[in-house]
Amino acid sequence: MTDSDTAARLPVRLTINPRQRQPSSVDLLTWIHRHPEYRPVVRASGGGGGRPGFSDAVIIAVLAQGLLPGLFNLLQSWVDQQRTEASIRIQTGDAEVELQVSGRTDSARLLAQATEALRAAREPGPEPGSAPGPDAAG
Repeated sequence: MTDSDTAARLPVRLTINPRQRQPSSVDLLTWIHRHPEYRPVVRASGGGGGRPGFSDAVIIAVLAQGLLPGLFNLLQSWVDQQRTEASIRIQTGDAEVELQVSGRTDSARLLAQATEALRAAREPGPEPGSAPGPDAAG
């Protein structure tokens, strides 16, 4: 099994905050639930996002990373149809990244951004601005 196979199976938690400028013809959760593979893993959070301009329709998803491409495609098609935006907070392990989705966002690029940001957040490295330790070559 390769590292990418393992990563595709690791659970990811997403918090999706759709921005509602006007009432939508189809709410995002209904849009996503049209695809049976997402029904058991995507649900309403039951609480508001607490962020100005974002709706109370916060959606929580916990799924394998392998399902992200399809979910991002669904989210992008909903954003395009509704002419709106959404914010996605993605967490896996201790890594977290937040992405904005608009009508100008490409779902493949969104997936690449999420994957790269999560990979960078998971890799241990020196703290920004920290000096090398006493064992550092110099």
